[in-house]
Amino acid sequence: MASLKKIISENVEGSFFVDSTCIDCDACRKIAPSSFVRGKGYSYVLKQPTSVREKMEAKQALISCPVGSIGMQEKESLVEAMESFPIDLGHDIYLNGFNHKSSYGADSYFIKSDLGNFMVDAPRFNKTLVKKMHEMGGLKFIFLTHKDDVADAKNYAREFGAKRIIHEDELSAQPDAEIVISGSGDTLIDDFIIMHTPGHTRGHMVLIWKEQYLFSGDHFAYSDIRGDWSCFKNVCWYNWEEQIESVERLARFPKITNVYPGHGRRNSVTPGEFPAIIQRVVAWMKT
Repeated sequence: MASLKKIISENVEGSFFVDSTCIDCDACRKIAPSSFVRGKGYSYVLKQPTSVREKMEAKQALISCPVGSIGMQEKESLVEAMESFPIDLGHDIYLNGFNHKSSYGADSYFIKSDLGNFMVDAPRFNKTLVKKMHEMGGLKFIFLTHKDDVADAKNYAREFGAKRIIHEDELSAQPDAEIVISGSGDTLIDDFIIMHTPGHTRGHMVLIWKEQYLFSGDHFAYSDIRGDWSCFKNVCWYNWEEQIESVERLARFPKITNVYPGHGRRNSVTPGEFPAIIQRVVAWMKT
């Protein structure tokens, strides 16, 4: 739990606060951007929420903080905020929240498909979230982009009888996974395309649904710092040159309109613009 004894001095006065245990994962800033902003290696409260929507978002951010660094001085119920997950992002895609410390706060997604629901990476195992997922039809597959963001995937697989999908080069993170992808070619499951994208890690993969929606893990994202699409060389654990090549191969999907990363920002793309974005990002990566 967040502690007032460790409160960050930049927090504006009021109920919500962030303490010094913050790991700067960006989860709160993405969920409640009107309240939380980036400091020097941490988040803090710039503006106390006032509207109903802002208060809900701040509570959702508190719940999703992977290390419990967000607190409230005033006692208020979190039940409604907990039951708001997974959050509808449109297009039958949902944000799971309940970000996990072992994933450094990476986002996880729920995809509602007539052919069987997918979860992309995994959040903390939470009974309220599990209940909502059962109500939404359960899980058929759990797609794991790479070894960093598996979190509580095993518990969700057991709960729903779901099959975990992971690349053979990441298998140490889920050695009993039900579906193991090998090699570098694409894998098709229903209307999903699984693409091997080495770089961030050796066995990193991305998921593309209906050729429109890209779940990019830690491979590719929008950067609020750059104000443009980007990749993150400072956390490239395997090979930057291979990551450049992997990003470049994404240009073969011109219909992509939305990108949902684990780390970095979600954003939309003008139809037909994606190949040009990839060309721009690859040129920047090569510098």
